[in-house]
Amino acid sequence: MDGASSFKLLAVDLDGTLLDSAHRVPVRNREALHRAHQAGIKIVLCTGRSFTETRPILDEIGLDLDASVTAGGAILTDVATSKTITRTSIPREDAHAATEWFQRRGYAVLWLYDPDEAGFDGYDIAGPRRHAKYDRWVARTPCEVRGIDRIPDEGIAPVRITIVDEAAVLAEVSAEFGPAFKDRLTHNFLRVPTSDTMIIEAFARSVDKWNGVEKLCRRWQIDPRHTVAVGDDVNDVEMVRRAGLGVAVANASPAVKGVARRITGSNDDCGVAKLLDELLDGSA
Repeated sequence: MDGASSFKLLAVDLDGTLLDSAHRVPVRNREALHRAHQAGIKIVLCTGRSFTETRPILDEIGLDLDASVTAGGAILTDVATSKTITRTSIPREDAHAATEWFQRRGYAVLWLYDPDEAGFDGYDIAGPRRHAKYDRWVARTPCEVRGIDRIPDEGIAPVRITIVDEAAVLAEVSAEFGPAFKDRLTHNFLRVPTSDTMIIEAFARSVDKWNGVEKLCRRWQIDPRHTVAVGDDVNDVEMVRRAGLGVAVANASPAVKGVARRITGSNDDCGVAKLLDELLDGSA
């Protein structure tokens, strides 16, 4: 398929992809998004961030976007109203089991909620193993996170469960967690660029960014083959692999580059704008 007219939806990751190393939207990227939107392409931000953390970026871009995919694909939000279109929560039995598994290893555990459902963003469940960067995030986040001593039992299920530690430690935890919950949960082991923090984040088994994009394609009656996806890290792999055109920025991880059909410029070189310029000008 050739030319921008073949593509109806752009799914774009934020940190490390659309945002530069200062975690801002470069002017060139913003202008390219506006140009693509005017050409009739739906722009969907697809991020591991919560919607609360994504809202400032949406405001900075300044587009009247239709929907966003946040929390790694667990939440789809109507951007104009900030109302949830759909959420995929972790079954409470699985959420309790995973949290207890982390707690046996001493971890403080973050439960992220859909704030449109819960009225706040989540819980910081106490534990003796609290990395300094975990406390720093809790102190600085725009999310309303409430500290508690034990697993909540109020009937609302989390959409994501997160722990923080050093990379070498989490690599071992991830290797144990995956087999322990392979038929119940999926998880990512990755770095959060905004805080230079290594995390493990667990979700319901079906959750990933591409799953969220597919739901929007059905909602808008778009053939998934007419999608473009751009990303940089492990939580973008399925999205980049399964989109009509999967693109990795030059700074992407080997896992993303390995499934991408095209490599564009880095996030600091406005790779998203470079890609859109080529698509819209018909030179791709």
